[in-house]
Amino acid sequence: MRLINKKMTFKKNIFVSVLFLISLFAAGLFVSCGSTKNLADSNLGSVEDFTRKQLSNGVPVIFKQNRGSKIIVCRVIFEGGTSTIDKSLSGIEEIALDLALRGSEKYPYSEIQKLEYEKSFSLTSSSGKDFSTAGFICIQRDLAQVLSILQDCITKPAFLESDFDQKMKEISSEIAAKKADPAGALGLAITKAAFADHPYGTATSVTEESYPNINLTMVKGIHQSLLNAFRIKIVIVGNFSQDLIESLTSELDSGIGQIPRKAYSAPKIPKIPVMLNTVRVGNEQAGNTGYIAGLFECPNRGAADYIPFALASMYIDDLFFSQVREKAGAVYSINSGVIGGKELLGVISIYKASEKKNLKNLVYEAINSFNEKDMAKKLDQYKNKYITTIFSSAQTASGLTSSVVSSLEYYDSESAYLGRADQVNAVELNQVIAAYKKYFEPISRQDAAQWIIVDGEENLEDYAF
Repeated sequence: MRLINKKMTFKKNIFVSVLFLISLFAAGLFVSCGSTKNLADSNLGSVEDFTRKQLSNGVPVIFKQNRGSKIIVCRVIFEGGTSTIDKSLSGIEEIALDLALRGSEKYPYSEIQKLEYEKSFSLTSSSGKDFSTAGFICIQRDLAQVLSILQDCITKPAFLESDFDQKMKEISSEIAAKKADPAGALGLAITKAAFADHPYGTATSVTEESYPNINLTMVKGIHQSLLNAFRIKIVIVGNFSQDLIESLTSELDSGIGQIPRKAYSAPKIPKIPVMLNTVRVGNEQAGNTGYIAGLFECPNRGAADYIPFALASMYIDDLFFSQVREKAGAVYSINSGVIGGKELLGVISIYKASEKKNLKNLVYEAINSFNEKDMAKKLDQYKNKYITTIFSSAQTASGLTSSVVSSLEYYDSESAYLGRADQVNAVELNQVIAAYKKYFEPISRQDAAQWIIVDGEENLEDYAF
C-alpha cells in the first residue's frame, strides 16, 4: 500500500504482508460478518445505508452512510489486479498507481504534498491479486478539492521520468532488504512455491526478476489498461445528504465518468493446487531461527464450510499457542490463516522457531489434540470473537470502507457482510468438526501440506517437515 503522507516502514510488517490475510480473523475472513447486537444502530449500518449511482460510462458508485462521521473515505477499484499481468512484470501495477498519485497535469506533486500537510488528508493506492485501488481519506470540508486531485491524478497523471527513477531506487532498496530479511525471504519463497503455475504467481510488488523488465513506457501502458470503465467501481463512505450524493456523482461523472469502455475479459482464477514438496531456503540473517509456512487446502469464501473452517481454525490456534509456544517453548508465535484472494490456500505460519527436529511432531500433535467436547464448550466464545472482530474493524471509516470493498469484490454485493452474522450464529458443532476433519486433520494424518522453511543454511535439514 502507498500512503503519500506517511509511508509504512518496509520491514515493520514484512512478515504480515507476505502472508496476505494471515491475520484473517481481524480482516479477511471476517469482512463479511456483522454484529448481532443492535446491528441497525451500529457503525456497520443496514442495507438502507447504501445508495447506488451510475456514471455516464456505466461505472457504479456506491455510497455508504457513516452517520456522525466527519471523515470521507473513497476507493476507486480497478478489477483484475495482478492476475491480469505476466509475472515477468510483477509489481508494475503497484508502480503505475503509486506514480499516478505523484502529480497530474493540474496538480504538481509538490502542491499535493503541501495540501496534504496543510489539510491532513492522504492519497493512497494498493495493488492486489484480484483488484487494486486508489483513493483518499479526508475531512468532509475538504472533499471537493481532494476529489478533484484524485480524479486528475487517475485520469491525467504526470508520470515524470524523475519520479519513476526515484521510485525504482526505492524499490531496489526494498528488494535487497526483503531478500536479506528471513521473513521477507519466506514471502518470496511462498509466492514462487504456492503460485508457481497460477495467475497469483504475479507478485503485487516488484521482484528481483521483474525489476530489470520495467520501464516508464510500460508503466504508462499498464495505467492505460486500468482506464477502462468496465474495470472500475467506486466506493465512498461518509455522512452524506442526498444533495451531496448528487453533487459528488456529478463531479465524478465529469472525470472518471469520461473514461472509455474498452474490451475486457476478467481473468479466470483456477483452484490453487497444494504442492507437497518441502522447500528449504538458506538465509544468513536467520541465524539459528526458523521462519516457516505450511500450505494446505481450505475452502473459499463462498463455500458452505468457510465459516466452520474459520471457527475450527480459532481452536487450532489456541492449541498451537498452549502446546507449541507455551508448553514446549518451540516458537515465538504460530497461527493459522489463509493466503490468496478469490481462491485461497490455508497456511500455518511459524515465526521464529527455536526447536527444529521435534517441531513437526509438536505441530502435528497439537492438530491431533482437537477435542470435540472442548470445542463444544468454546464454540460460542469463538462465534462472539468472530463477530466482535468485524464489528471492531468497522469502527473506523477506513475499516468500514474495507468491509464494503471486500464484500463487493468477493461476494458481488456491497452489503453482503451485513447478513453474515446470522450465518456465524447458525453454525453447529458438527459443521466445525467436519471442517476440521476435512482441512486440518489431513495435515497431521497424511502430511497433506507443503512446508516452506527459511533458516540458516546449516539448519535446514534439521527440520523433519
